[in-house]
Amino acid sequence: MKSSLGPLILWLVVFGGVFVVMQQFIASRETPRMAIEAAGGQELAIPRSPDGHYRLRGTINGEPVVLMIDTGASSITLPAPLAERLGLPRGESITSLTANGQVEGYATRIDTLAFGGFNLSHVRAGVVPNMPGDEILLGMNVLGRLEVVMRGERMIIRAPS
Repeated sequence: MKSSLGPLILWLVVFGGVFVVMQQFIASRETPRMAIEAAGGQELAIPRSPDGHYRLRGTINGEPVVLMIDTGASSITLPAPLAERLGLPRGESITSLTANGQVEGYATRIDTLAFGGFNLSHVRAGVVPNMPGDEILLGMNVLGRLEVVMRGERMIIRAPS
């Protein structure tokens, strides 16, 4: 007697995969694409902090924030208390893999992010609980759209040519 569960399970997996892909496609069409504006020839030089990190001041939706460059972060990441103070919308639940393990959080959208002459709009970000401090990790969803160069003890950021 052969089991007929094999083909059924296969079709359930196929339909589940199609459903997930379609949800992501629809969400991406509904969410405006991130846009970057920079003054012509704008170059931002960030000195290395004594602890070895690169930090800069910026704004989120007009509110002042401190950004820490994190090339290991796939996207901008904020601590939950700061996201709440900034009034950022709570989106779908997400799971983030951090240096301290797996963390549950939620997605959000930043209407405007500005730093050093760069203005970005419609920026997707992640919010995680228990992230210490008020610094925001500036991840690769932004850095990957810019030119980032290391020169001595400085990080140079500029719009792509």
